[in-house]
Formats: sequence, structure tokens, C-alpha cells
Amino acid sequence: MIFFRYIFVQLLVPYFLGVTILTFVLSLDTIYRLVNLLITKGGGSSIVFLILYRMPQFLASTLPLGVVIAVIVVMARLSLDLEIVAMRAAGFGVKTLIFPVLAFAFVVTLTTYFMTLWAQPTGYAAFEAEKFRLLKSQASKQIQPKVINQDFSGKILYVDAKEENEQLLGVFIADQEIKEQSMVIMANRGKFNLNESDQEMKLELSDGAIHLTAEEPEIYRTIDFKTLNYVFQESGVPQESSAIWGIPTMELTSVDRKSALMELLLRLTSPLAALVLALAAIPLGVTDPRSGRTGSYLRAVILVIAYYILWMGAKNMTFKELVSPHILWWPPFIILLYGLYTLYKMDYNLKSFATVFRHLWSKKILSQ
Repeated sequence: MIFFRYIFVQLLVPYFLGVTILTFVLSLDTIYRLVNLLITKGGGSSIVFLILYRMPQFLASTLPLGVVIAVIVVMARLSLDLEIVAMRAAGFGVKTLIFPVLAFAFVVTLTTYFMTLWAQPTGYAAFEAEKFRLLKSQASKQIQPKVINQDFSGKILYVDAKEENEQLLGVFIADQEIKEQSMVIMANRGKFNLNESDQEMKLELSDGAIHLTAEEPEIYRTIDFKTLNYVFQESGVPQESSAIWGIPTMELTSVDRKSALMELLLRLTSPLAALVLALAAIPLGVTDPRSGRTGSYLRAVILVIAYYILWMGAKNMTFKELVSPHILWWPPFIILLYGLYTLYKMDYNLKSFATVFRHLWSKKILSQ
């Protein structure tokens, strides 16, 4: 019990330091884009809320990685201070190290499950809602008469005048990049309408015409309209790949789509990285006191890279519908097997797979 509490407490400081640094690094790009949005368009407290709503997504990735950092740091320190040698000399085996590390990793896994199953989808839904409110409050205010506006992705917006009720007069919309097949819209009047149900930004145009070009220079078409709802997204606000991220976990089970099954399995398998990586990191962190810590850190980096190569490969194959989404269970299972193998080697001081096999075979023969 003393060793359990001693090792468990030792893991806390490097873990929280590692998670803090990793979360900061991972969120830098999003923070940069949101701060840039704050500078260019304002938004005040909305930007702070947007960053907070994205935190569960970052923590879902960094919480398991923090376990690897903590385990490697603590195991390397125990090795260099000869504490592991003293434990073994006192008759304590590898279980003395495994139990506190697994208990710590189990707590982190439960916390990560809280992030992936509840906090992450809730935060994503809140992020989308807050982003939409920001767009709604800023869209029409940013439009100034007789000024070319390029805040909309791939489009140019120009208006002759703007009335007090935010009604736009003399609206001109065109592609920023002239192509062989381009479209130009001109309308007498227009007004922004942001519908919260579908979270689309629409410009309601009236009394205008659409001018269309084709690959053949001699072909030119115009389409007159009385009313037209033009939908476009504002650039500068981070966009996500799929709104399915914001669906509550319990509702995912009732959605009959392969993307829903994949998202559900991602939420279920991602937290397992904390457990399996912690198990595999124990023997990697135990090092010869004469060799220093560098080897332990390098092996830890290789372990994390190998795990995420397996995980990203399984995820990409699922995205491309090459395999069933259930392949997402394989990366943690493979690392689990590797961790058990290396722990067995360390416990019996074996050097290779062949010696491990011979040792297992001899134990089987003796048991008979």
C-alpha cells in the first residue's frame, strides 16, 4: 500500500504538466484563428466561449498522452535513483509498479470517457451555436456601402447603400477568382437572414439577375428572379468536417448511418489509449541507470507514434469505407498485447521474443 500511494502521487505532477503543455500546443492553431477573428471583427466574450467549448476536444487527445509522459518520467527517475533495484532486492516484483500505474491510467480513462461521451459533443454543439450567434450579430454590421467585402469564402460582396433596418441596396456578388464557369449576381435589394434551425447564413435578394458564363466564350446566360435565397459561409470562423460531432452519444446509437457508428466507436475506443499506453510505457521507462533517460524518452515517442499511426490508419480506412468501423478496436488491442509482452520480459529479465517463448513453453511443460 505504501508503494502504491508513493508511485501514484509521483505520477501527478508530470502528468498535469504534460497535459497542460500538450493542450496548449494542440490548441494554438484554433486560438490563433479565433484571436484573429476577435481582432478583425470583434466578438468579445464570444471568442472566450468558443475556445472553452473546444477544450473537451483537445483534452480527449491530450489526457491519454499525459499518462505516457508521467509514466516514462517516473519510471526513469525510479531507475536512475536505483529505487526499482531496491524494490526487487526487497522481493517486490513488477506488480508493485503495475497496480498504481494502472489505477492512475484507469482514472484518466474514466475522465477521457467523460470528455468523449458527453463533454465533447456538448461542447461542439455549443461551439456551433455560439459561432452562429457571432455570425448573426456581426454579418450585417461588417457590410459597409461602396466597400468591397471579401469576408465570405471565395466570394466578393459589394453594396451601393445600406438602410437603417440593415436593408442592402444595389447588391453585387461575384467569385473572387475568375473561372471559365463563373457566376455574378446583381440585385436591387438584399437582407441577411440567419436561420438558427439549419444554421445557414442566407442573403435574401429581390429583383435581380444571375449572370452565368460557360467554357465556350460564345455562351452567356442570364436568369432574372424576383426573390432568391443565396447561402454562403463566412470565412475566418473555424469549420468542422461533420455536424455529427455534436450529436449526443445516446442519440448516435439510434442513427442508422455508418458515419454515426464510426463516431460512436471513436468515442468508445479513444480513451482506451490511456490504459494500453500506460501499460506499455512501464517497461519502456525502466532503464539502466548507466544509460540515462534519453533512451526511455525516445522509446516513449516511438510508442506514441506507432499507436497513432495504427489508430489513424484504422480511422482513414473506415472513412474510405474499406473496412468495418469495428477495426478501431484493433489499435488499443495491439498495444495491449505489446505491453503485456514487454512487461513479461521485464518481470523475468528476458531479452528477446525467442527467450519469452521458451520461458512460456517451459512453464507449460512443468505445469503438466
